[in-house]
Amino acid sequence: MNKVIKKIGGAIVDLIIVALVLLSIIISISSITAKANNGVPDLFGYSPFSVQTNSMKPTLLEGDYILVEKCDAEALKVGDVVTYFTIINGNRVVNTHRIVDVINDGNMLQYQTQGDNKETNPEPDEALLAPGDVIGLYSGTKIPKMGAVIDYLSTQMGFFLVILLPVLLFTLYQIFNLIKVIMYNHKVDMINAANEATSDEVKEAIIKEYLAKQKLEEAEDKNE
Repeated sequence: MNKVIKKIGGAIVDLIIVALVLLSIIISISSITAKANNGVPDLFGYSPFSVQTNSMKPTLLEGDYILVEKCDAEALKVGDVVTYFTIINGNRVVNTHRIVDVINDGNMLQYQTQGDNKETNPEPDEALLAPGDVIGLYSGTKIPKMGAVIDYLSTQMGFFLVILLPVLLFTLYQIFNLIKVIMYNHKVDMINAANEATSDEVKEAIIKEYLAKQKLEEAEDKNE
């Protein structure tokens, strides 16, 4: 029973370590590609983003992790949920809203966007969206709460506490187990060697004792 529990526990630990390594890979790839692509991460052809507010509730919630795919920025239509660059409070940020109107006067194409959450976004966004600011189209794939996890792991403290430290401890634990196995095998080898040496000595003693008895018996026979 204890062996089964240990095996299950070991399998769970292995799965956790694999998950942490995968998360670290995702974070690393996203960070590297974002720096090389003007702030737009690229994860196997998709751009992953963490939803920062509830402006798209109930479609998207704060903390969701969404995948955005590249699209023809001039072929978008009303109802599409798009991720784009915009200016909020003087800062250039990434936002995800729904297109509610397409404005095309023949000279310039622009999109009117609005968040699905009418409590926080009762009116369409003031700034119109130009095709050149569109990052991509929301693919419909989201992982609830994963965005919040990714955001925390992207910080130095989060990466150290949740990924680096557990992996380091697991590595040290495996090294400790390896040393134990090596020492155990060495001990077994020493015991086997001692047993072999002891066996030879016992054999020699038995042979000597037998020969001594034989000589003694022969001497007694001669005396008789």
